[in-house]
Amino acid sequence: MKSTTPRERSRLARVRAALLVAVLSLGAGARAQNLLGPAGSTRIEASVRVSQARAAIRRGDEPEAVRLLRESIRLDATPEALRELAMILERRNERRAAAELWTRLSGLGRSQTDRAQAAERAELLRRTPSMLRVWVLPVDASRRARVWFDRDAPRNVPVGGAEALVEGGPHRVRVESPGYEPFEVMVPTAYGEAREVAARMQRVGERPDAGAQPDAGRDR
Repeated sequence: MKSTTPRERSRLARVRAALLVAVLSLGAGARAQNLLGPAGSTRIEASVRVSQARAAIRRGDEPEAVRLLRESIRLDATPEALRELAMILERRNERRAAAELWTRLSGLGRSQTDRAQAAERAELLRRTPSMLRVWVLPVDASRRARVWFDRDAPRNVPVGGAEALVEGGPHRVRVESPGYEPFEVMVPTAYGEAREVAARMQRVGERPDAGAQPDAGRDR
């Protein structure tokens, strides 16, 4: 049996989609399922949702497009639907959700190039620069504290806390203040999401609070 090319398969899918739309427009959904089978009908319904989502994008109704694409992916996670939704979520700065879709696409792309590009896109979103802010406690320690972000030069701690724009990934934060033990912690950042660290300094010679745990960073 002669194998079909990707172009022929795409053309066949469009013909099937047109057939389903025509049948559904006559109110004969059950007949369409009998003709195409449950699996084929589901795939075509998913394709119709993608077409409807594209129409919604053209008329500026992005929320409706997102709804339709998510419904399409629920029916049949095609590369087209995953790509369309990922691009919309990127525009809305929903980078984490978009990266999850690109990651899924990296395993479903129609070619090795498509899969590699999807994986690269997911990684770029993960590495989007994030704002990392450090608060120093107690206040007495913050007045003379210095903060290091990775290998950058040390900086003083202003009233609003010391901050740095860092690429997504793990980052070393170190705080020193005269009369206090040094504080150091690794903080993961990703997807451009701001993080905050509360550096709770311990006076030299004081016994640490047995119940105290360092705050390794939280989303802002």
